[in-house]
Amino acid sequence: MLICIAEDRPSERVAVKLLITSLLAHCPDVQIDLSYPPMDDAFAGWLQGKPQIQLRSSVNAGHSWNIKPYLLLAMLDEGHDEVWWLDSDVLVTADFRLLAQGVPAGALVVCEEALYGAYTDNGMRTEAWGLAVGRRLPFTLNSAVLRVTQQHRLLLQRWCELLEHPLYRQAQQQSWTQRPAHLTGDQDVLAALVSSAEFAAIPLHILRRGSGIIQYFGFSAFTLHERWLAIRHGLPAFVHCQGWKPWTERAKFRSGSGLKHWLQALYIHLSPYMAQARRYQQQLDETVDWLQPASPIVVWGHRIGLGQPALTGLPLALAFDVLRAVKHLIRRLGSRRQSAKVSGNIPHD
Repeated sequence: MLICIAEDRPSERVAVKLLITSLLAHCPDVQIDLSYPPMDDAFAGWLQGKPQIQLRSSVNAGHSWNIKPYLLLAMLDEGHDEVWWLDSDVLVTADFRLLAQGVPAGALVVCEEALYGAYTDNGMRTEAWGLAVGRRLPFTLNSAVLRVTQQHRLLLQRWCELLEHPLYRQAQQQSWTQRPAHLTGDQDVLAALVSSAEFAAIPLHILRRGSGIIQYFGFSAFTLHERWLAIRHGLPAFVHCQGWKPWTERAKFRSGSGLKHWLQALYIHLSPYMAQARRYQQQLDETVDWLQPASPIVVWGHRIGLGQPALTGLPLALAFDVLRAVKHLIRRLGSRRQSAKVSGNIPHD
């Protein structure tokens, strides 16, 4: 098994170090292939004494976050039988190799998307690419954690081909909100391929949201149901910090930014990612301001949670779950009313 980490943004330096530290804590003998072009002498010095890590240079080749299939193919070409990709904003909470022991070599390991972006795929991305649909998934896929083997070489090659397609390249020049769903990013292209008739025979091992991975994204992150699963079975092996990152300006408490911004910042600082990250701050060999409590309410939030990630931020999670349920009920009632109007059962306004 080989773990692949690739990041080209200097702003993600601490996140990369945290991911490596969490891997070495829970999988101390794992082999890690690291690509981090912004590396300076201080980072290189921090890597000293970590023989599990091998450095790879000049791999991004202009692909940026689209590097996944190119890099995974390169590692398979080098003879590795099993390669795991981990996004830099992921932390490991346990030895996930124990969970992967029963996964067949032919199965592609991929994640269920966060609830915030979990729009039903149902073959839509495949059809938009003009491909024949071979299976329809009830949720969107996320590639923050991805496992491939030698049996997935053709899939990776086709993934690279579509990422080079003029339609995809052109869409990448637009903002995220303007891109069609099947061209939003590399994982949307992967979703189109695995649902196509060409690759429908590839078994999928899905890391489900809440049980296989925590997809911490927005106000819909870490729901009450997911917290209950964590209380019963412990945190999933992977925690993914999506959306606003705690190390960015957006996650800071700013006066005059409004209640919504303040709640979002608070929810991030009470996240399981932050709870896990703080455990490793002494091993980073640098002072990281955002790992310190951002305000007294954050301190109290962790105290009320008794140091348990599933309990920390629980009052906010309850409020957000109730609000989401009310919105869903209103939409359903509105849809029924509109259907009744069309059928003529009630008078039009």
